[in-house]
Amino acid sequence: MISRIVSNLRNRKLKKIQNREMETNTESSFEEEVISWTAPESVKYNRGMLWKVVVSLISAGLVVFGFFYNAWTFSLAVIVFAIVYAIVNRKDPKEIKVIISEIGIKAGYRKYPYSAIKDFCIVYNPPYASELHLRVLNDIAHEIIIHLWGQNPAQLRNYLLTHLKEKTDHRESFSDAILRLFKI
Repeated sequence: MISRIVSNLRNRKLKKIQNREMETNTESSFEEEVISWTAPESVKYNRGMLWKVVVSLISAGLVVFGFFYNAWTFSLAVIVFAIVYAIVNRKDPKEIKVIISEIGIKAGYRKYPYSAIKDFCIVYNPPYASELHLRVLNDIAHEIIIHLWGQNPAQLRNYLLTHLKEKTDHRESFSDAILRLFKI
């Protein structure tokens, strides 16, 4: 119990320091790169006209289904989801700089010291997936996914093994496979 409290206090102190560094935008030890690359924040799929027509027909069918069965809130939720999805995916994903340093990993403005990372896994299955998965302690996003985007996975794995534990039994989640399959 006490070790948990101490761990939480240490992590809060670390987050305050990281927030101050981000606000002042000063150079830190995270900037001293060992390995670095630029990657998109997320994957943008090339969706053809057929994909757009099929998704529009499915959405329209769900809205009609909702109205037919007097479930207007379901229909409203489908409409709102479609509008929000269209707005969010209209823009191209931002390019972020990923820096692997002696003290941690920096992806964009987020900094993850090695002490805050539980383990890592590299999913390398070209051309479908080329990602670094980090399981982070005490963070809102429990698993961070960083796209390798041309980075040598063997070199990255060898370096990360000197600082972190590797998760060997990692499998792509069913939801991630479905999202990738349907280009969502």
